[in-house]
Amino acid sequence: MTQTAATDLGSVVREQFPAAVAAILQRFGEASAQLRDLLETAPLRDLIGSTDAVNVQGEITAKLDDAANSVFVEALRLPDVSWLVSEEETEPIHLGPGTYACCFDPLDGSSNIGVSGVGSVLGIYTGVTGFGDDTPITGRQLVAAAFTVYGLPTMLMVASPGNVDGYVFDPADRTWKLTTPGIATPKAKYTSINWMYRDTWSPQVTAAVDAASEGLRGRYSGSMVEDILRVLLSGGVFLYPEDSSSPSGKLRMLYEVCPISFILEAAGGASTNGSIPILDVPVTKPHQRSPLIVGDAAAVARYRGAHGG
Repeated sequence: MTQTAATDLGSVVREQFPAAVAAILQRFGEASAQLRDLLETAPLRDLIGSTDAVNVQGEITAKLDDAANSVFVEALRLPDVSWLVSEEETEPIHLGPGTYACCFDPLDGSSNIGVSGVGSVLGIYTGVTGFGDDTPITGRQLVAAAFTVYGLPTMLMVASPGNVDGYVFDPADRTWKLTTPGIATPKAKYTSINWMYRDTWSPQVTAAVDAASEGLRGRYSGSMVEDILRVLLSGGVFLYPEDSSSPSGKLRMLYEVCPISFILEAAGGASTNGSIPILDVPVTKPHQRSPLIVGDAAAVARYRGAHGG
């Protein structure tokens, strides 16, 4: 990262990105701060528990899922944004002829509310004209990505190609302060995977997981953003492979898999779906799923070698 005297999110992103992208990232930060407040007071606002609704993923939504989605949809309605794609919206929202598509998971890990960390994920794409077989999208169209982890402290990671910066939310003046510029993933220490699914993996996946995890200690919280933050800052590999119940993988490409892969690759890591880098995988559906293996480049290479595509 180029040395800068700027320390707040707005000033830093205005130096690093085109004005329209900087505005999107600033709005994402503001929405994350707003959601942080909702999470802190959720029991007082009757926002704990599930609704009676089932989202497009076939999952029962939490009350906070709906609240978070509303926060981010409103925040990201900007003149230069053409599309909004949210985990909680059945179809993409077309806003107009803007340059950028914002794809986001407003509340990742909502089933962990009250027991583990949750977060928000954003990918900002350019050149998106539609969603279908005739208009495939890849992660190479990402110009920026970010994720927030609502914890102690609340942290925000922002990536451009080749650079990742970390911010901490300061509740005293309600700003995001740059605390960790130019993050580079350390050598792997941890493997982050739910070993309870081992009986559902194919022999191919089992061999690949074992190869990637060799010599590493296990750390798994059950919250993707929390585990990704550990991989990014402490070194390791995050694995969410395909299994017998989810043969195409479980995580969603546009607003989980690609943004997270973009961030880890910008910090010196790598990603794969088992055969090719995540950012090269064509996406033809808004809620397309994929396996995700991301983090330490050597561990990802071991996975891909043992998996064999």
